[in-house]
Amino acid sequence: MVRAALAGVLLVLWTSAAGGGRSPAGEPAAWWPFDAADRGQVVDRASGLRDELRGHFRLVRGVTGRALKLDGYTTRVVRAAARAPHLNDEFTLEAWVALATYPWNWCPVLAQESNGPAGYSFGIGPQGELGLKVAVRGEWRACVSTEKLPLRRWSHIAATFRAGSGLRVFLDGKEVAAEPVAGKLTCAPSADLLIGMNPEKRKPSHVVGPGVGTLAGWYSLDGILDEVRIFGRALGPSEVRRSWDSSKPAFLPDLPVPVLPSGPPGPGRFGAYYAHLRYDEDWDALWPAGPAADVVVEFDDSPVRVVFWRGTRYSPAWVMENGQWMADQSFEVWDDSEGCYEHMQDPWCLHSQVRILESGPARAVVHWRYAPVSSRGHFWSPDERTGRGLWVDEYYTFYPDRVAVRKVVWPAAALSPGSPSEIQETIPFVQPGQDVGDILEPDALTLLNLKGESRVYSWPGPWNDPDRPVKLLPAAPDIQIVNLRSRTKPFIVFETGCRMHVYVGRVRKGVADFPAYTHWPVSLMPSDGRYAVAGDRVASFSISFTDPPRHEGPDATAWASWLYGTLFGPADGLVALARSWVRPPAIIVRRGDFSCEGYDISQRAYILACRTPGRPSALECEIRASEASPLANAALVIRGWGEREARVSRDGRAAGKAPVIRTGHVRGPGGTDLVVWMETRSTRPVIMTLEAR
Repeated sequence: MVRAALAGVLLVLWTSAAGGGRSPAGEPAAWWPFDAADRGQVVDRASGLRDELRGHFRLVRGVTGRALKLDGYTTRVVRAAARAPHLNDEFTLEAWVALATYPWNWCPVLAQESNGPAGYSFGIGPQGELGLKVAVRGEWRACVSTEKLPLRRWSHIAATFRAGSGLRVFLDGKEVAAEPVAGKLTCAPSADLLIGMNPEKRKPSHVVGPGVGTLAGWYSLDGILDEVRIFGRALGPSEVRRSWDSSKPAFLPDLPVPVLPSGPPGPGRFGAYYAHLRYDEDWDALWPAGPAADVVVEFDDSPVRVVFWRGTRYSPAWVMENGQWMADQSFEVWDDSEGCYEHMQDPWCLHSQVRILESGPARAVVHWRYAPVSSRGHFWSPDERTGRGLWVDEYYTFYPDRVAVRKVVWPAAALSPGSPSEIQETIPFVQPGQDVGDILEPDALTLLNLKGESRVYSWPGPWNDPDRPVKLLPAAPDIQIVNLRSRTKPFIVFETGCRMHVYVGRVRKGVADFPAYTHWPVSLMPSDGRYAVAGDRVASFSISFTDPPRHEGPDATAWASWLYGTLFGPADGLVALARSWVRPPAIIVRRGDFSCEGYDISQRAYILACRTPGRPSALECEIRASEASPLANAALVIRGWGEREARVSRDGRAAGKAPVIRTGHVRGPGGTDLVVWMETRSTRPVIMTLEAR
């Protein structure tokens, strides 16, 4: 009984020393080994106190035992202010850390601070800097390293403060920064002690422009913490070095590099399907989703695919055979008060959705609907009575030749004359750990016109100077090829009359030869522009933008269309494809009870209608291809054909469904249409015959 009572007294005294006074010499005042987490709490081994562990987290292999994996947005350890160690004239803060990414801005490993200024913060900067700041005599004093922490490697970090002497910062047992400071620490006794997160929302660093669309947000460290300790005295350099040397691990941390998800590799069956694409375990955990969360489009004869994924806010991206991605800006408007309104500012896809409208042997159609919103979640030009703002519908019609036509539709009244807007911008992605040069050739962009004239644009170049605009060549370009470091090259074809621009400005010497950003995709921070500062995150970068012709549509809408696809080999056939779409050959009905509605560029298809719906007669039509208006594969949509199959022949020669000719049915409330896809190239008239069977 006496021995048990004495043990209880000793525990009380030790807890008092750790939580409200000084620790015994040489012993830590607080020590979080993170070997276990029970009901949202972790144990401070020095005091026996239990602290709250909030947000999403995992326990992984640590320097010794287990360690805490933080998710970059929500994870933090919180100790109530009244139980935090009292630090005064001197102290040491120490931890092992392995970073998956650098934080969006300065983020503490350990902090007890308030805006008095009062307290201290030992943290990591947006480019991997290591720093300690303390409040002394009414102002913040800081000591920051020029050395940067490596990514996906274990680092031992420590910082000391001694009144009258100053601050020191250590990395892997070596002093990397020192700052003389005279005066005692001004404590923040009413502030909670935090591990891994700031006490309030903060803006990301390296904001683009004036930053009106970049807001303060919550974020945590993204990486692993282990053996976090606080000492009530300033350890000497030799002690810090011994601490590093005694426990440095011989293994790499459990931080796999995430890869943007695009489904299983290799060619697949042509068409669109729903999927649940997984990116990173911790990022995925922040966004529970069902099995049909995303959409993938595959092609029979190519590993290239198109991905509509939550991480891009469903903006579709073309993925090359080696995993390189190319996406698009999509509809954007802006003002001086809130910055950009765009799908990029909807990180949780509250106003963005995707659905498959068709998927058959002849074609697939995917519908993406979204509202361009600001980082504050506000709509563009909302109606004062309904609250309804600008919504955009995009339709992607895919054919088996790896070409898609994109149609963008919006309410015409949503944009007043002179409203700034953009609907197309060519944006490749850089995967984590990559540089722009890893995925893009210096001769990054090739422009062509319908005559076949071309010009290659390289970065950096004179067109990167916004004060010295360069007239683009060749004259009237309609086609662009993005020269990714892949066998297949993505291309875009625009209507005649488009205004094409090679991107100028925002090239930062020594960082990136292209305008590169990390606020989209994947990021969950409220920002419409944040420059890439390291190869730690997914980054998007801009190389060109275009103003396609805009058309008046039904029901007070406006629309625009252009083609996307991938090129394998010389660009000769690409000019013929562009001509076939921009100035398609005429079609006539030579036999059969059908009317011809002409060529719809927004579907890349000829539209015919059966005058006896559901009871089609034999159809013979002629597509009058020529050198000026070639045929580069053809699609027919025959309205009202009905449920019957079709026997198709070309120029009197029978053909099967695959691979030369494919047919499919599209069922709707008004009946069933037939879609016919013919794979052929011709500069001479082609006759097609269809018979119901």
